[in-house]
Amino acid sequence: MNFIRQIERMQILNKLIKEQRTGTPNELAERLGVSRRQLYTYIDYLKDLGLDVWFSRKQNSFVYNDDEEIQLDLKIRVLGKTDVSKINGGKILKDFLPCFFYARTENKLVI
Repeated sequence: MNFIRQIERMQILNKLIKEQRTGTPNELAERLGVSRRQLYTYIDYLKDLGLDVWFSRKQNSFVYNDDEEIQLDLKIRVLGKTDVSKINGGKILKDFLPCFFYARTENKLVI
């Protein structure tokens, strides 16, 4: 569930930055329930994705440059028997593209 909480934090962070109402870094970190250092880790992650994020003292908020943003969607649902039967996880390709692994033990080739 920690992964889901991180997705939720990123969604809230994205929304607040887009609306330019994050407040100070300390206020935003408290709102997200993370430390200030962890907040900057999230900001750095956004920058790694190619977004230009910076803090505007004039607006007292983190902002995106040029109205950039990300879209994060998480969908969780219970699968019925018909849905589960449609998921093959590569089972169909097993016979089409067989894989063989070889290992050498001393002087023998083991298949």
